Amino acid sequence: MIRRTLNNMEKAVQLIMAKGYDHTEANEIAMQCFEDAERAKNGMSIEWWIDQIANKEEWVQNCK
Repeated sequence: MIRRTLNNMEKAVQLIMAKGYDHTEANEIAMQCFEDAERAKNGMSIEWWIDQIANKEEWVQNCK
């Protein structure tokens, strides 16, 4: 996935939801991943950016 299309957004949201986030959170995170990828211009795929996201359980534990 490189460009932000509807199909790619849906795939990205599904990948993020598999990490424990709800649909709204996953949608916001997916949009941020696409924006970060556009800004960075380092050639990394959206899947790479999504892999860098912590599971929701880990994130909640680290915030406490």
